[in-house]
Amino acid sequence: MSKKIISICLALMLVLCAVAAMAETFEGVGEGFKPLTVNVTITDGKIEAIAMGTNDETPSIGGAAIETLTAKILETQSLAVDNIAGATYTTNGFTAAVADAVTKAGLDAAAMGYVDNTVVVLPACMRIEELLLKNKFHYFKFTPVDVCSEYIMFAIYEPDMTVWDVRVYGGCHGTSDAFGALCKGLTVDECIARLEGIECSGYTSCPDQTAQGLKVAKAKILGTLCDGCTIEH
Repeated sequence: MSKKIISICLALMLVLCAVAAMAETFEGVGEGFKPLTVNVTITDGKIEAIAMGTNDETPSIGGAAIETLTAKILETQSLAVDNIAGATYTTNGFTAAVADAVTKAGLDAAAMGYVDNTVVVLPACMRIEELLLKNKFHYFKFTPVDVCSEYIMFAIYEPDMTVWDVRVYGGCHGTSDAFGALCKGLTVDECIARLEGIECSGYTSCPDQTAQGLKVAKAKILGTLCDGCTIEH
């Protein structure tokens, strides 16, 4: 092999090594519905790829949101992304993880549009609001987590603790109307027994979240919530 060919081969090897050296992958950590990690590949100051690491996000909601967010960040090279409806925790956790990774790469996440909107998942008893008490009907608004719906409304008739007017806003109307009809006129405990534990792709669901809301609503009516937001026994 001539010296010229050897020189060319060596030059090519050096170029390839230089290119490879410019591409580095950094792990970022964020808090979605649960802790999650991402692996972000940076090449010459640009985000080239984002791969999910560990996560427990709901595939049909959080997983779909992550795909949308990944495409948007890669396209715009910006972390100033809009919140995905029904997946607030996933959106905030994912962007926080990407921001953590680019910071480790020596980039300025704030300059790339990142704003820390980390949401702390409050316990169920802090996500419920009694809107009205009329004719012994207690009307509640409950904010669920990790589901499509934005909030759930229902009423409880105090004399016999029966459930009425269950309505889900921001989710699938047909499904919410169906389980709302199933609970109509049942006692709180009977409705909870029917809805609690129902899963969507292995995760919580609007029916299950409604059951959680009914539990704390019952505790509020009966006065069994402590100042520390725990149920007295």
